[in-house]
Amino acid sequence: MSPPIRLGVIGLSSSGWAATSLIPPLFDPLLSDKYTITAVATRSETSAQASATKYSELTGHKVKGYYGENGAKDLANDSEVDLVVVSVKIPDHWKAVKPAIDAGKDIFVEWSPGRSLEETAKMAEAAKAKGVRTIVGAQSSHSATIRKMKELVDSGKVGKVISTNLVRTSLVLPSVLKFIGKTSTEDSAYALDINNDATLLTILTGHHLTNLSYILGELKEVSATTAILFPNVQIVDANGKATGEIIKKTAPDQVILTGTLGGRHDGAIVTVHIQAGAATGRFLWFIDGEDGVIEVKNRPENGPQGVFVGFNEMKLLLNNEEVGLDQREEDRLRNTGKAWLEFAKGDKGQYETLEHSVVVWRVLDAAFKSIADGGRKIAVA
Repeated sequence: MSPPIRLGVIGLSSSGWAATSLIPPLFDPLLSDKYTITAVATRSETSAQASATKYSELTGHKVKGYYGENGAKDLANDSEVDLVVVSVKIPDHWKAVKPAIDAGKDIFVEWSPGRSLEETAKMAEAAKAKGVRTIVGAQSSHSATIRKMKELVDSGKVGKVISTNLVRTSLVLPSVLKFIGKTSTEDSAYALDINNDATLLTILTGHHLTNLSYILGELKEVSATTAILFPNVQIVDANGKATGEIIKKTAPDQVILTGTLGGRHDGAIVTVHIQAGAATGRFLWFIDGEDGVIEVKNRPENGPQGVFVGFNEMKLLLNNEEVGLDQREEDRLRNTGKAWLEFAKGDKGQYETLEHSVVVWRVLDAAFKSIADGGRKIAVA
């Protein structure tokens, strides 16, 4: 048996995505012999020591704690770290990723890995030149729903694909999606500034484009429109209670992207509508073909948010009849854990990489150009 992959986690504090979603699956028996945490890095000495203490107890061995301006670099240069996990705000990704690549360490970085096509491409090129493996936190292609959708399309159940239409309306809850719509928590207020590149277009639209490309292939042209319908955002505390602070928002809370597919589904029409601020949350996705239609929608038991990217499986129908989802032992790991499982397989694993993230970012880059040009159709370079 191969020795476990030793992780150094940047951004692993007492709360946040790393603490609640990325790291917990690693302690499942399916993964516990494949990974171990050896170092953490956070901004402050206090949080780094608290995190190191916690994970020393959970792993049964000493976990080092790095912090401050040089914390990411010190962690990357630790000889007991094989894979550097970057789970910090998008504007800080490159600063955290570069030392890891320079040190020749494999890297995990959350979606979106860069603030732009140029930055993501720069990461991918640097990783390739250094010969390191990369994994990107766009894990929803591991969902049983997405796998079954791809199987139905590839097996010809709907015939020639004519169009696909996806609508997601996101509510703002204290625990998730804290930066869109009418309210925001203080720690997510940075995403209200469009210059920080953590928007509905870069994050949620990017996640759904990753799934779409996995099932149907890449877009060859795109047009896009955005709007800000809730420009004055109320800051709320962790319990959703208003603090009285109002922040002016410059990032969009409405995104509509249209385009056409290339490749094996050449010419099929694509529509993606992501919005915030509505009274209820919903998720609907149709793939229409000459011989049938696939429909995906949120299950009531998922709650009003119906988070699809990270966790919950959806209701899948083929020609109005529900399709059962194939259940596997590893499904208990959810999408984040299943991605870790695939990465541990080495060359045989299937997971998102920086190289594929560049492909998705080309679509987003074309969308940005279209928005700047009044919604004109732009070819995906």
